[in-house]
Amino acid sequence: MLKQWKCAVLACLVLSALLAPAAFADGYPSKGVTLVVPWGAGGVTDVAARVFAPLFEKYLGVPVVILNRPGASGAIGTEYAYARPADGYTIVFSAETPATFRIMDVSRLSFHDFEPIMLLSHSEKIIAVAPESPYQTLADLVKDIRARPGKVRFSYSGAGASGHVQALLMMQKGALDFSATPFGGGNNALLAVLGGQVDFTSPNIGTVKDYIASGKLRALAVFDRNRSVYLPELPPITEAIPEMESFLPLDYPNCLMVKKGTPADVTAKVAEAASKAVADPKWKEFLENNWYVGLDSVRGQDMLSYWDNWASVVGWVLQDAGVAKKSPEEFGIPRP
Repeated sequence: MLKQWKCAVLACLVLSALLAPAAFADGYPSKGVTLVVPWGAGGVTDVAARVFAPLFEKYLGVPVVILNRPGASGAIGTEYAYARPADGYTIVFSAETPATFRIMDVSRLSFHDFEPIMLLSHSEKIIAVAPESPYQTLADLVKDIRARPGKVRFSYSGAGASGHVQALLMMQKGALDFSATPFGGGNNALLAVLGGQVDFTSPNIGTVKDYIASGKLRALAVFDRNRSVYLPELPPITEAIPEMESFLPLDYPNCLMVKKGTPADVTAKVAEAASKAVADPKWKEFLENNWYVGLDSVRGQDMLSYWDNWASVVGWVLQDAGVAKKSPEEFGIPRP
């Protein structure tokens, strides 16, 4: 009798375990959700997340709380989110850096450790100088770099960040020899130009649009092979450095993802709420007013393909510059 009772209990436990994920998914969401932003407050990613979160909350139907976990180029916050259960209650509002975590040896994780929801938006990158700069065009800047190898100075935020990658692309593909110095953050890199410490930099267009409008900063080119959406008079960088054509566009978008293993029904509900949020007029207004470009048409597995291509370009640029801690080849990342 006891043996039969134990078998019955075991059968119930097994059945409960099998049915639990489906039952859980059907009840999602039943409590608040944490939106992890692996960057500090006030940055490009955080600004977008704080507009997205209340819209996401509106369509998900439960409170959405932002948790900033900055550090190690986004690795600390990403690791934090990965350590949480794969239940859809911890969602990552990521930037691009998981594509190079392993190469830079800051984390074992990559985008493939998460279920992709969608790309969201990005802020175009430009080449900019101070208003009193002698460079009126990008061609002027390139000409002076070639005339004075190693003398023209460039500022960027930090190793492996967008400005650093852009500088390396210009050096490697355009055969340009200039001095590149990290300043510990995008704002500091901008101030270095305005203060005359360096000659040029590569900020996000949305963060400097007021400087450009007031004449406190001069934009020379958009870091793309196409013209800027918001400053269409700006030439693409490929007009002066055509060798970069095949490596562009190289955007730095934010995106939404959940931990791999999250039930498919839960992931679908997250995606549904996110889709409604990015279609909301308030999100569209935010993009336009802050000069962001929407990329939410890239979803699911297409998002992973996007980041795979991105990792191929950026990973090998870092490797060829001697900046990468580990070779992309070690992780099966092909050279572009």
